[in-house]
Amino acid sequence: MALVYLSPLDMGRSIQWRLDMANIRVRPNGIIQYDIHVYGTRFRETSGMPATPKNLKIAKATVKQINAEIALKTFQYRDYFPDSKKVEQFERLQRDKYPDRFYPYFDDFAKKWLTQQAPKWKNSYRKTVERNIDNYLIPYFGNTLINEIYLSQLDQFRQQLAAREKEDGSRTLSNARINNILWPLISIMIVAAEELKFNYPFSRYRALREQKADSSPMTLEEVKRFLDYVDPSWYDYFLLRFMTGMRSCEVHGLQLKHIDFEHRLINIRQNMVNGDITDVKTPKSRRDLPINDLLLTAIKRITAPLTDPDDFLFTDDNGSPLDTRKIGKDIWHPTLKKANLKTRRPYETRHTAAVLHLAAHENPLYVSQMLGHSNTRLLFDVYAPYVFNATRHDGSAFSDMMESNGVFDRR
Repeated sequence: MALVYLSPLDMGRSIQWRLDMANIRVRPNGIIQYDIHVYGTRFRETSGMPATPKNLKIAKATVKQINAEIALKTFQYRDYFPDSKKVEQFERLQRDKYPDRFYPYFDDFAKKWLTQQAPKWKNSYRKTVERNIDNYLIPYFGNTLINEIYLSQLDQFRQQLAAREKEDGSRTLSNARINNILWPLISIMIVAAEELKFNYPFSRYRALREQKADSSPMTLEEVKRFLDYVDPSWYDYFLLRFMTGMRSCEVHGLQLKHIDFEHRLINIRQNMVNGDITDVKTPKSRRDLPINDLLLTAIKRITAPLTDPDDFLFTDDNGSPLDTRKIGKDIWHPTLKKANLKTRRPYETRHTAAVLHLAAHENPLYVSQMLGHSNTRLLFDVYAPYVFNATRHDGSAFSDMMESNGVFDRR
């Protein structure tokens, strides 16, 4: 019989081949455990199932499938243990083992895509996309080959995002936010499928239906109550917002050079978004707002200490641009609570300004231009019910007229 000599290298490969397999074990507590050896590393995962005959049969079938995939080199840890902390370790070992596969991994292609797309965007938007990719997409898809991302994985990821909850049990992420997080993934996969010649996997994908946030403008009495309770150092800031309907980013981007005292106008020319100066949202957003007597007094107080035309009207304690989220968290919501007013978004200052102007019988065209809208349709679509309440123009005048003229007298 011929003897076969195995070099140390061949012996290592033989041992590695025999170790790459999965088994099941029953722990002392009676729970079935999966014991997987792959890429020279041992992975153990609990099944959570007690070792009953039925569960053992299920576990054995799972192990058989895992071993078949290991043999074919198609085994993916996250397919069986998606919530395991060991997924990242496995995928790192897998990448080290097969660094020269034809298709790139998602994280590498995503970074390439971002570099190509970024010059087309505003800096603030680029940062938003980067955060979505770095904080959500790469942690989940990063170690997956770009051509092995399927619709089922997207659905599973989306379900995990939707299931996130705050301490009070409410959802952490709205449907709109989830759609925003997933948009870069969709775009990346479209480009990858075209460049790398594989079938685009998300043709049946449909974005989540977004529920439009209900408007909740304040009444004149509520505005007064809010201003009575707000910290005096923020009084003029919120007075400006209630009276003009300016967006947070527009207020935060105001500089001394944008205040035309001669013609009593506020020139809306730029936004402050995530610490960066950007152009206004739309051409209609570039507008001039008249300064009435009450607002003039407040603006003079605000601008009194400013000397440089580039000085911002509002900054934080360190002289840095205001952060919209921080204003909401530290000033807006605490003041609402202190004034015993209903919780609502800071954006409601804009809705409040619109409603109060219309309730005061200002021309709808003027109000639309003040808000930077392209037409008056939004005014009537969104604000009409609130204006009726504020002005008591709810049809009762017509009813009174008909009744007073005996239209409904019975004969």
